[in-house]
Amino acid sequence: MMRSVVLIALWIVALVLLGCMGFAVPIDLAIAVVFGWVLYLLRVVPHVGVAWDGVITAAVCLVLFLTGSHAVLAWLYGHLGGDVEKGDPTSRRWKLRWTAALGMLIILMFVAGLSAAGIVHQVGWLLTSREPLVQSDSVAMPRAISTNHLKEIGLALLNYREAHRSYPPGGLFDGNGQALHGWQAMLLPFLEQPKLHDRIDFSVPWDHPRNAEVYRTEIPGFLYPSRLDTRDRRGYALSFYAGNADVLGGDVARKESDLKDGTSNTFMAGEAAGEFQPWGYPANWRDPALGINRSPRGFGGPSPGGANFLFADGSVHFLKNTIDPRVFRALSTPAGGDRVSAEEY
Repeated sequence: MMRSVVLIALWIVALVLLGCMGFAVPIDLAIAVVFGWVLYLLRVVPHVGVAWDGVITAAVCLVLFLTGSHAVLAWLYGHLGGDVEKGDPTSRRWKLRWTAALGMLIILMFVAGLSAAGIVHQVGWLLTSREPLVQSDSVAMPRAISTNHLKEIGLALLNYREAHRSYPPGGLFDGNGQALHGWQAMLLPFLEQPKLHDRIDFSVPWDHPRNAEVYRTEIPGFLYPSRLDTRDRRGYALSFYAGNADVLGGDVARKESDLKDGTSNTFMAGEAAGEFQPWGYPANWRDPALGINRSPRGFGGPSPGGANFLFADGSVHFLKNTIDPRVFRALSTPAGGDRVSAEEY
């Protein structure tokens, strides 16, 4: 026992020393092995649905299978011993717990088969993936922070929808068509910025002198952590996120019922590729037709290979540059009638 404790302590010390010397891969690997399944369940379980008709069907089939198996095995086992008189205590009888044990063994083998198939699939994906298996902290950490920023924006959009029975319009315009304010300004009360929101004069444009001080205030949730250019040439604080022109574009306040393709199949906003606009800009939306990381006026991000996108159900997904344009278009339209599965992106 003491020897095992000493070995475990030595392993822990070795991992800590490697981490201090900059070799973080062993520590990351150990954490992934020990706690990775917990993080996986936290991500997956909220999106798992139960098909109760399938569960009931499987349960009925299992009961019928075990009942029939018990009857057949009891008859076969009793006749293996030859003729016995009825009531003879020495007669051979198949016990119910043996059938139950057999059923558990079959279920265990079934689950083991599924697990083996999943492991082979994932190993094959890892071996053939073009992306690096391990990302450096300089890439992974900003990407994780950006994901959290989009989740906060998503929660704000959901709270706005509950309060106003619709999503915010892409921008506010007066009767003459003059641009006033953008959708991100309308989210401030739901981003723990109610006092800043109350200071905005919505009767005049966003860049009016009366609003200058407000719109020059940086909002951490609108900034990408690895970028230093947080203001434009006039001093207005930028936003590195933009709305989907098909959902958060124009002066239309869309409702959840307008997202006929489903909230999990429609993205609301995403990381901007370039030409960043202030968060108060009334037309801070992008055309999905420009693709991902293909135009500074479109969507994209500093993470290699793709960008983070916020979906209408509040989830955030990393979409690759190589995504099928048809799939990306289907995810951008709220009522295009195109349904895509998660495996397609």
